[in-house]
Amino acid sequence: MKELILLLFVFSNCCLRLQAQSPVVSTPQPWTFPRVAVGGDSSAPKNTSPPRSISLPSVNVQNQSVMQMISEDIAYFEEAERRRLTLSHLIYKGFPSWEGEPGTECFFEAYKELSAMLSDSIPLNLERAVFLIENAYLGNTMKYSDFQNEIGERVQYCQWRLNDLKLDSDDELAKNMAIFSLLTDTLSINQPGSEKTIVHYPLKYNLDDYDSQRDYTSHFVSSMLHSNMGQCYSMPLLYLVMAERMDAEAYLSYAPKHMFIKIKNDKGAWYNLELTCRSVLSDYHYMNGSYIKSEAIRNELYLAPVSKKETVAMLMAQLGRYYRVKYGYDSFIIKCAEQSERYAPNNIDAKIIEADYQTKLTMEIARLMNARTPEMLKEISPDAYRHYVRMHQLYKEIDDSGYEEMPIEIYRNWLKHVAGLKEKEKSDSQLRLRKMVK
Repeated sequence: MKELILLLFVFSNCCLRLQAQSPVVSTPQPWTFPRVAVGGDSSAPKNTSPPRSISLPSVNVQNQSVMQMISEDIAYFEEAERRRLTLSHLIYKGFPSWEGEPGTECFFEAYKELSAMLSDSIPLNLERAVFLIENAYLGNTMKYSDFQNEIGERVQYCQWRLNDLKLDSDDELAKNMAIFSLLTDTLSINQPGSEKTIVHYPLKYNLDDYDSQRDYTSHFVSSMLHSNMGQCYSMPLLYLVMAERMDAEAYLSYAPKHMFIKIKNDKGAWYNLELTCRSVLSDYHYMNGSYIKSEAIRNELYLAPVSKKETVAMLMAQLGRYYRVKYGYDSFIIKCAEQSERYAPNNIDAKIIEADYQTKLTMEIARLMNARTPEMLKEISPDAYRHYVRMHQLYKEIDDSGYEEMPIEIYRNWLKHVAGLKEKEKSDSQLRLRKMVK
């Protein structure tokens, strides 16, 4: 019915336009039935004038003009309706869903299982959680058994290492040191019950793609297991997964744009294990070398130990980020961020993801409304304006937490540091090669 009314409106509009363009004609005269000759009645008047000619080309051109105007008007009103519906959806429901696109079901399945872990419906399993988000991004092409075997092999090396050193396999500090040494040192490990010795090489920092710009999956734990090269994201996660297998107490911790491991000894003293530079560092090192405000320390944004559930909640936020990278913005991202923040309220990453979503949404709504200022947006639609308010509310919460983007000078210094590490790595490789030749 709606389409019929629209078509009638368009047709009447075209008729009005045609009326304005039609030539002036004489006033029509009353029309009567003609006298028809019956039985050859010759008295009937005969039309002796030649027949009127009809200009067919002129009629065709006029018909084409009518159809073109109808098509243009229909297209105009259809575009206006599409724009109205799009704007209404953005205001009241957010970005249109990508559900139905190939591979999105992998993310929904991962979300369901992670949510079950966080709500204690099923046991927390960090190894499984890491696998779930990476496998979702890769379209469920990974095999969990292969992932488990890769982890299990490294855990076995740690157990053999403890046996070599005759250390108590139940000692917390000994287990953590076994993991740390396996990931940071070149080790010769004796296989129990045989004379076989296995040489295991340490993880390398991925100097060429430390920010995953060349290959987005370069920061995945699964990628690191194959390449033996990782970053400050994948290295600590692998450590924690191995610690989970060995029932060793270890925690994730954050610094600006950085992750590391925290452990404590039997006297309760904390140690920071830095896998990227293979060192044990103090909190002072991070406070002095990173851009950390006092508010961030008070709010436990940085340097505080993060529980296992909070770590899984962080991975939930990461699942939303992977979804955005692969498909785009929709409400699934907000679901992941809100679920993450519910179980890890001090994780600023979830709030940043939501703020990014609200910023993109507000900008798109303002563009469609041609609202060049917040005041114009509020005047046109108070419901649309609430997205602008929510965006700034998130900005304020982020600022109040003590979070602040790393200043460009510090970031440049970090890039110089990375460049220096690359040169050192190259120099060391050349030195080893010369020794081998000799």
